[in-house]
Amino acid sequence: MGTPRSRYHRAVLVCERLYRFLHGLDTAASGVGSAACIAVRRSHRTLQLAGGTTIRFGDRIGILHLNNAFMAALHAGGLPPIAVGLEFRRQLVSSLHELAKLAGPGRRLTDVKAFSATTIFFHQGLTRLGFVPEDDAPAWPRLVAAYQRALLASLHPAGTVRLRRSSYRRAVRLWMSRENLLARYGAVARLAR
Repeated sequence: MGTPRSRYHRAVLVCERLYRFLHGLDTAASGVGSAACIAVRRSHRTLQLAGGTTIRFGDRIGILHLNNAFMAALHAGGLPPIAVGLEFRRQLVSSLHELAKLAGPGRRLTDVKAFSATTIFFHQGLTRLGFVPEDDAPAWPRLVAAYQRALLASLHPAGTVRLRRSSYRRAVRLWMSRENLLARYGAVARLAR
């Protein structure tokens, strides 16, 4: 039957699998490189992004999620923490280049206005990659943070030890407009480098 802790971890992983299934995050079409996956939905509100892009009620937006299988494999590879971090960043940037291809003219994400990620960690890194934090916190930021902390503890090899050293208490929602994505990670941006 297992210990209470193992049952808890199993319950968190079952909830995560259900969430990923309901949002189609484990399908081939949702994959964006190795580090990320995307769910496209309609915006349920109007929002002005920092760069001037307006997302209106009903506009298509992309919600980015980490590829948990990739993250688990990366941590299980026996690399030192700094190497895990560097490889994660490299693969995330590669995923953003792939996302820019999918959002390019005539591709399947052409009509997506902006891309969002909600996270308890790495939001400083996402800002360096071009994402801008939203002024309004996501609904229930502490609840979202608690869920993401539980998921991280269930997936990370160090489990809850990793979380004891952290201050991940609130979730942050970050955005990048389609135009900014293409400018930073699209084909034209690659040629300019």
